[in-house]
Amino acid sequence: MQHLSSKEIKELRSKFRESKQHKYLSEVSLIADKDSTALFNVAGMQPLIPYLMGKEHPLGKRVYNIQKCIRTVDIDEVGDSSHLTFFEMMGNRSLGDYFKKEAVTRSREFLTQYLEMDSRKLAVTVFEGDEGAPRDEETAKYRKEAGLDPSRISYLSAKHNRWSPGPIGPCGPDTEIFFRVGESELPPEGSNVKNDEDNWLEIWNNVFMEYYRDESWKLTKLTKQNVDTGMGHERMCKVLQKKETIYETDLFTQAMQTIEQYTWLSYAEHQRRFRIIADHSRTAFMLINDGLIPSNVGAGYVLRMIIRRLVYNTMLLKESSIEHYQTFLSSLLTAFQTLRAFKKEEIMRVLIGEVKMFQRTIQNGMQILTSIINKEKAEGKTLISGANAFKLYDTYGFPIELTREIAWENAMQVDEEWYLKVAEQAREKSRQATKDMFKKGIDRSKYIEWLPQTKFIGYTSLENKQAKLLKDFEVGGQRVLIFDKTPFYPEMGGQLGDSGRITLEDWSEQKILTTQNFAGVILHLVE
Repeated sequence: MQHLSSKEIKELRSKFRESKQHKYLSEVSLIADKDSTALFNVAGMQPLIPYLMGKEHPLGKRVYNIQKCIRTVDIDEVGDSSHLTFFEMMGNRSLGDYFKKEAVTRSREFLTQYLEMDSRKLAVTVFEGDEGAPRDEETAKYRKEAGLDPSRISYLSAKHNRWSPGPIGPCGPDTEIFFRVGESELPPEGSNVKNDEDNWLEIWNNVFMEYYRDESWKLTKLTKQNVDTGMGHERMCKVLQKKETIYETDLFTQAMQTIEQYTWLSYAEHQRRFRIIADHSRTAFMLINDGLIPSNVGAGYVLRMIIRRLVYNTMLLKESSIEHYQTFLSSLLTAFQTLRAFKKEEIMRVLIGEVKMFQRTIQNGMQILTSIINKEKAEGKTLISGANAFKLYDTYGFPIELTREIAWENAMQVDEEWYLKVAEQAREKSRQATKDMFKKGIDRSKYIEWLPQTKFIGYTSLENKQAKLLKDFEVGGQRVLIFDKTPFYPEMGGQLGDSGRITLEDWSEQKILTTQNFAGVILHLVE
């Protein structure tokens, strides 16, 4: 097996695909377009959905790309040997051209001939079938014909071997390829993914897009059969560079050295936190580079939580001032500069603005949470009540994710079932209050008469200390504040309005439930 750098892997794979008459497809933004059911591009094929459904692609029927992706479903697993939130997916597609046999044959050709992998270290899974689609014996047949030992084939359920970019859209059975990562040099006789999962690492997925799934989850055959494959670049680096984890590959070497230099700690002794910091910083850099800013809804909320997890894990290794964070994050950005040309000034402006906001939240919340933990421990308890967790979130803005992390560090748990129940009740109450605000019988125009349109500054600034309060009034028991400018995005276009906190000139802190737009004037509905 060849030892290849991350750059060499991409180059060799491009050479192989072009030899099979595939055209290169440029990457698209990490932020999913408005027509997608997902927040982010979670796979290389996501931008190709119209073409997988039959539309002719301008580059032809065979394309390949290297698409940047975000997946947060496994965010709690980040810190282990293989999970990431940001990753690059190397994919190739057949849009109504070749199908299962050619895909299976060529994937084996690339792995065993181009990368010189030992075929004895390969195993695959195929779809076992269910009431919606039959068992994929055809793919299993082609795997055997290509030279794979039949005992290395596992039949798994739709949960493992049927793939779709979202709940609605094109989908189909897949066949995943795994590489042996167990302690023994070669897998024992009969070992496969189904009976020996921990010793196999998925490196490549071949999806056969045969169906379209509608809102009722009904499957219908597509007019054209398509192939979509995805090979994780980071995992291939791990395998081909013979590293224990993806975080020891050349993709992360410089970042880990940067964290060590900043914290004066060793990666070997703090692996989980180093990995989270490296992954989350890289993810935040990429999202902000693509134009996303932190907020309290949708994709912006995910970015906010990723940044806060990054800061919290850094803080546990080394207490830092905002100036130190500036230096540290700038150095990490440089460490990942080989990924692409970053908009460094913009990224740092957004990051530092968010760090400043979060530091204030952390300072207040940590004091309260520490006293709660000490009290519970003194009473011999190992559970933080849902009431306390919700109070930290609702009153002090301390995220449940961080309460969970800190509880885990102290060998405690959070009563999240109770927390979720109360949180949903609070959300419903807030939604109802918003619905009741400015009912049809209220003439909103009389409350904003002579007021200029509000200047929205949220695209360039996450906080503002110079906003001028133009009006403070109450209607129907609801207090409303109007400023000349605001970083709070108002409810519009199906997106919920931002919520948060604001400090007035009298130093009173107000909780903003939501924001609304009326004739260009942004209304801040205060609790």
